[in-house]
Amino acid sequence: MREAREEKEEMVEKATQDASKSAKDEGISTEEASDLVEESRDSAIAEGQKEVVRRQKLAFLFIFISIIFLFITADPTPDISCYYDDAGEYVCG
Repeated sequence: MREAREEKEEMVEKATQDASKSAKDEGISTEEASDLVEESRDSAIAEGQKEVVRRQKLAFLFIFISIIFLFITADPTPDISCYYDDAGEYVCG
């Protein structure tokens, strides 16, 4: 979870820097530059959130499939070596 937060922060920082550089290169006003930076930041946050949700879904899917696999492959009955034979006698071994 911490990695996702750090990645989201990096995306926000990169989007902010890109928007600032773009605003400086194009020579737009401070207010327009501020709006551009804010849009970039919001977009990066939304993308980061989508990535976190995608990773959570994959983790849940992996756990769910693993549990199903264990249920399918696990033998629920113990190895019983004692039984009744055709004559009705109880035999072990």
